[in-house]
Amino acid sequence: MIRRILITNSVLAERSGTVTVVRDLVFGLQAAGHSPMVYSPETGDVAEEMHARGVPVVSDLARVPAPPDIVHGNQHVEMVEALLQFPQARGVFVCHHRTDPMAAPPRMSRIRRYVAVDHNCLERLIEEHGLSREACRVIYNSVDTDRFVAREPLPPRPRRAVLFSNYARPGTFLDAVQHACALAGLPLDVIGSGSGNPSAAPEIALGQYDLAFAKARCAIEAMAVGLAVVLCDEMGLGPMVTAGEVANLRTWNFGMRVLRDPHDPDAILKRIARYDPADAAEVSRYIRRDATLSFSVQAYARVYDEVMEEPVAAMPATREIEEYVRATATRMHELDKELRHYRRPYRMEPLSDDACASVKLQIVECPDEVRAGHAFIAQVQVKNAGWERLGTFPPYPINFSYRWLEVGDGKVVIEEGSRTMLAPALPPGETAVFQVRVVPPDQPDKYRLRVTIVQELLRWLDSVAGGASDEAVVQVVPSGGGFQAHMRP
Repeated sequence: MIRRILITNSVLAERSGTVTVVRDLVFGLQAAGHSPMVYSPETGDVAEEMHARGVPVVSDLARVPAPPDIVHGNQHVEMVEALLQFPQARGVFVCHHRTDPMAAPPRMSRIRRYVAVDHNCLERLIEEHGLSREACRVIYNSVDTDRFVAREPLPPRPRRAVLFSNYARPGTFLDAVQHACALAGLPLDVIGSGSGNPSAAPEIALGQYDLAFAKARCAIEAMAVGLAVVLCDEMGLGPMVTAGEVANLRTWNFGMRVLRDPHDPDAILKRIARYDPADAAEVSRYIRRDATLSFSVQAYARVYDEVMEEPVAAMPATREIEEYVRATATRMHELDKELRHYRRPYRMEPLSDDACASVKLQIVECPDEVRAGHAFIAQVQVKNAGWERLGTFPPYPINFSYRWLEVGDGKVVIEEGSRTMLAPALPPGETAVFQVRVVPPDQPDKYRLRVTIVQELLRWLDSVAGGASDEAVVQVVPSGGGFQAHMRP
């Protein structure tokens, strides 16, 4: 059935994640015969592009040409504005981000479905905001494969790389990526507004490259074109996307949840070393088959139909506002309680030698065998026998980390592993079990894994006599080959 759909977005100027999603969805719905309209308080080039193709785009809700059947909201405030303006419309809210305040779902009875773009956002809707699983759907991000056409086959070795992100600029993770590419002898360009080089036609620009550093929507577009993709952005470093892992990584939108490692040039160099043209081609075929815009449009159309088929009791505007305010105030109270629990103490001061020695750590569960370069979880028990509350708080936060040693002589193979937060905080006299994410060495062998605690900017607790640490012997087995970069001697 043909629907009038009002899509709201906080901005339609810079070509960022949700802006691109709105653009593609609008054109997909229009091609499917629906009547999409768009509201955004801030418009720009993308709004003009949609308007030129016959889509009504307004910055004032009073100028929406016809009352919508559905309000499809991407951020909290604009969604509520539109629903209050059109009291007969049903609502569908889409959560695009796990932590962004604008992505917090509004609670109104006319919002009949909540859509998450990945399982990270689904956890936010259900676990943080208490929405029922029945009211939620997952619709993964997609790509317009008519625009992002497949490039010619990749060369045996990468010739050019691109960092595709609006957040890349000097002094950020860009520096580490540039360093790693220089070590690999790989020319690197940057596409994105942060570097002063935005692209209105990334579908054309991407075809000039063989390897991309990107996340989320940008990563999907690069994979669709056929580039090998290393997941990377301001929040951290993820893996090279491989055919064996692409389906699982997609459930997390190739984004925040899998960007767990620090921006270390050596770690980035190891990702570059996994460049494999045949595997990248398999990844591209998967994306072009299973992540197309048409699938996304069909999925949203089904959600719209579900919403329109459900009866919704009429409610006076004043009562609807009261309902919204009550739900919002309740959520604010819950957040206040959570902050009091997780943010005490508000400062983590330097631990004395005695305080370090009073922290005891024991590995309670660790796999005997893991694949090279593939992260795993070790469970550790920590007993705080001292008088200081332990937590990942400034100015000297406490985190879990680890070292990898040779089994025989104990020679250090990896001096400093990735970090895992010590959260929630551990009060004096208490014991708790934590999950520590560990990345094994790339070289298969038998190693000693030493898990410990580091107080950032100060010291590692295993350097103190009796300080918290424990070891386990782990066999690292091969995980496959690929292009070998020039490693730093």
